[in-house]
Amino acid sequence: MTLTTCSECKGKMSDRASMCPHCGFGLGQALEDMVQMHVQRAVQAALPLRPPLAVPGEEKRRHRRIDHNTMVKVEGETAMLFNISRSGLKLSSPFAPRTGNVAISLETGDRAYALKGTVRWVSARRSFSNLVDFGVEIIEAPPEYYEFVDQLKPAR
Repeated sequence: MTLTTCSECKGKMSDRASMCPHCGFGLGQALEDMVQMHVQRAVQAALPLRPPLAVPGEEKRRHRRIDHNTMVKVEGETAMLFNISRSGLKLSSPFAPRTGNVAISLETGDRAYALKGTVRWVSARRSFSNLVDFGVEIIEAPPEYYEFVDQLKPAR
């Protein structure tokens, strides 16, 4: 351990400290990082262990994902849907899901689909807009949902 100088107040502090003991500089980012780490660990602890879907060298997803940006509700909270497939969704929201199993409401203008899914991954980093990205595997959906996804055109 060595001493360094705080760039804000010029006080002496440990090079291992996450914040200055004199002025608290660095606390905002350090605190946010600690909260994000604890949320990530809590969500990962709630997720069941599962073998990978893919064999090395093969496509890792069962179905091709299609870019489809729209708003959805995840456990009643607003989230952004980025891509969709018959078996999963990539979403972003201000907060990571609190449980491994989630209820999702997807409205497409003329139809609403009630989906149930399992959170399979949560990004350790926040996106540029300060949102948490996460992936959900669909475990229950009405037949009309699959028809809707099949009608979407993949981006070229």
